Amino acid sequence: MRELTESTVLALHALHLMTRQTQAVTTAEVSRSSGFSTERIEEILSKLGHAGMITAIPGEGFVLARAPAEISIRDLVETIVEPQTPSAPCGGNFEACPSRACCVLAPLCRSAEMGYQEALRSFTLAELMHVPLEFPNCLDPKLRVEVP
Repeated sequence: MRELTESTVLALHALHLMTRQTQAVTTAEVSRSSGFSTERIEEILSKLGHAGMITAIPGEGFVLARAPAEISIRDLVETIVEPQTPSAPCGGNFEACPSRACCVLAPLCRSAEMGYQEALRSFTLAELMHVPLEFPNCLDPKLRVEVP
Protein backbone atom coordinates (compact mmCIF):
# COMPACT_ATOMS: atom_id res chain seq x y z
CA MET A 1 0.00 0.00 0.00
CA ARG A 2 1.20 3.49 -0.77
CA GLU A 3 1.60 5.80 2.19
CA LEU A 4 -0.82 8.61 2.84
CA THR A 5 1.16 11.84 2.92
CA GLU A 6 1.45 14.02 5.99
CA SER A 7 -0.70 16.64 4.22
CA THR A 8 -3.40 14.06 3.50
CA VAL A 9 -3.47 12.91 7.13
CA LEU A 10 -3.59 16.54 8.26
CA ALA A 11 -6.54 17.22 5.93
CA LEU A 12 -8.29 14.10 7.22
CA HIS A 13 -7.71 15.29 10.78
CA ALA A 14 -9.32 18.67 9.99
CA LEU A 15 -12.30 17.02 8.31
CA HIS A 16 -12.70 14.62 11.25
CA LEU A 17 -12.93 17.61 13.60
CA MET A 18 -15.66 19.05 11.38
CA THR A 19 -17.65 15.80 11.42
CA ARG A 20 -17.59 15.64 15.21
CA GLN A 21 -18.22 19.24 16.24
CA THR A 22 -21.56 21.00 16.09
CA GLN A 23 -20.07 24.43 15.44
CA ALA A 24 -17.60 25.69 12.85
CA VAL A 25 -13.97 24.62 13.32
CA THR A 26 -11.34 27.35 13.34
CA THR A 27 -7.86 27.26 11.86
CA ALA A 28 -6.51 27.74 15.39
CA GLU A 29 -8.39 24.64 16.63
CA VAL A 30 -6.97 22.49 13.84
CA SER A 31 -3.50 23.92 14.50
CA ARG A 32 -3.71 23.30 18.24
CA SER A 33 -4.94 19.72 17.86
CA SER A 34 -2.53 18.79 15.07
CA GLY A 35 0.62 20.62 16.15
CA PHE A 36 1.02 22.29 12.75
CA SER A 37 1.26 26.01 12.03
CA THR A 38 -1.83 27.99 11.10
CA GLU A 39 -0.16 28.77 7.76
CA ARG A 40 0.07 25.05 6.96
CA ILE A 41 -3.52 24.52 8.08
CA GLU A 42 -4.73 27.43 5.92
CA GLU A 43 -3.02 25.89 2.87
CA ILE A 44 -4.80 22.56 3.47
CA LEU A 45 -8.18 24.17 4.19
CA SER A 46 -7.87 26.27 1.04
CA LYS A 47 -7.47 23.12 -1.07
CA LEU A 48 -10.44 21.49 0.68
CA GLY A 49 -12.51 24.61 0.04
CA HIS A 50 -11.60 24.78 -3.65
CA ALA A 51 -12.62 21.11 -3.97
CA GLY A 52 -16.02 21.88 -2.45
CA MET A 53 -15.48 19.72 0.63
CA ILE A 54 -15.69 22.56 3.16
CA THR A 55 -17.22 26.01 3.37
CA ALA A 56 -15.87 29.02 5.25
CA ILE A 57 -18.26 30.85 7.55
CA PRO A 58 -16.82 34.36 7.98
CA GLY A 59 -15.87 35.08 11.57
CA GLU A 60 -16.63 31.52 12.69
CA GLY A 61 -14.51 28.95 10.88
CA PHE A 62 -15.13 26.02 8.54
CA VAL A 63 -17.84 23.40 8.15
CA LEU A 64 -18.34 20.46 5.83
CA ALA A 65 -19.93 21.47 2.53
CA ARG A 66 -21.14 17.93 1.85
CA ALA A 67 -22.42 15.07 3.95
CA PRO A 68 -19.58 12.94 5.40
CA ALA A 69 -20.73 9.93 3.35
CA GLU A 70 -20.21 11.97 0.18
CA ILE A 71 -16.51 12.65 0.86
CA SER A 72 -14.32 9.65 0.09
CA ILE A 73 -10.72 9.33 1.15
CA ARG A 74 -9.87 8.98 -2.53
CA ASP A 75 -11.42 12.41 -3.20
CA LEU A 76 -9.38 13.77 -0.33
CA VAL A 77 -6.12 12.23 -1.57
CA GLU A 78 -6.70 13.53 -5.10
CA THR A 79 -7.41 17.01 -3.71
CA ILE A 80 -4.36 17.24 -1.47
CA VAL A 81 -1.61 15.26 -3.19
CA GLU A 82 -0.02 16.27 -6.47
CA PRO A 83 0.43 13.29 -8.79
CA GLN A 84 4.00 12.01 -8.53
CA THR A 85 6.18 10.21 -10.99
CA PRO A 86 7.17 6.78 -9.67
CA SER A 87 10.74 6.60 -8.35
CA ALA A 88 11.29 2.97 -9.40
CA PRO A 89 10.43 1.44 -12.77
CA CYS A 90 6.84 1.05 -11.55
CA GLY A 91 6.96 2.46 -8.02
CA GLY A 92 4.07 0.18 -7.16
CA ASN A 93 1.89 2.03 -9.68
CA PHE A 94 0.77 -0.62 -12.15
CA GLU A 95 -0.61 1.86 -14.68
CA ALA A 96 2.73 3.74 -14.84
CA CYS A 97 4.85 0.59 -15.19
CA PRO A 98 6.60 0.46 -18.58
CA SER A 99 7.38 -3.25 -18.23
CA ARG A 100 4.05 -4.52 -16.88
CA ALA A 101 3.50 -6.72 -19.94
CA CYS A 102 6.57 -8.82 -19.10
CA CYS A 103 6.96 -8.30 -15.34
CA VAL A 104 6.54 -11.36 -13.13
CA LEU A 105 5.00 -9.18 -10.40
CA ALA A 106 2.49 -7.44 -12.68
CA PRO A 107 -0.54 -9.44 -11.45
CA LEU A 108 0.38 -8.73 -7.82
CA CYS A 109 0.97 -5.01 -8.48
CA ARG A 110 -2.31 -4.68 -10.38
CA SER A 111 -4.25 -6.41 -7.62
CA ALA A 112 -2.58 -4.32 -4.91
CA GLU A 113 -3.25 -1.07 -6.77
CA MET A 114 -6.88 -1.99 -7.42
CA GLY A 115 -7.38 -2.91 -3.76
CA TYR A 116 -5.78 0.34 -2.61
CA GLN A 117 -7.93 2.46 -4.95
CA GLU A 118 -11.11 0.61 -3.93
CA ALA A 119 -10.34 1.11 -0.24
CA LEU A 120 -9.82 4.84 -0.75
CA ARG A 121 -12.97 5.13 -2.87
CA SER A 122 -15.24 3.23 -0.50
CA PHE A 123 -14.01 4.70 2.80
CA THR A 124 -15.76 8.01 3.57
CA LEU A 125 -15.77 10.53 6.38
CA ALA A 126 -18.94 8.88 7.63
CA GLU A 127 -16.74 5.98 8.78
CA LEU A 128 -15.07 8.38 11.22
CA MET A 129 -18.18 9.95 12.71
CA HIS A 130 -18.08 7.66 15.74
CA VAL A 131 -14.32 7.85 16.31
CA PRO A 132 -13.86 9.94 19.46
CA LEU A 133 -11.98 13.21 19.10
CA GLU A 134 -9.98 12.22 22.16
CA PHE A 135 -8.14 9.54 20.17
CA PRO A 136 -4.52 10.55 19.63
CA ASN A 137 -3.54 12.41 16.50
CA CYS A 138 -1.59 9.95 14.34
CA LEU A 139 0.78 12.72 13.20
CA ASP A 140 1.82 13.30 16.81
CA PRO A 141 0.29 10.84 19.32
CA LYS A 142 1.09 13.22 22.20
CA LEU A 143 -1.38 15.76 20.83
CA ARG A 144 -5.02 15.27 21.63
CA VAL A 145 -8.12 17.28 20.85
CA GLU A 146 -9.43 19.03 23.94
CA VAL A 147 -13.11 18.24 24.29
CA PRO A 148 -15.09 20.67 26.45
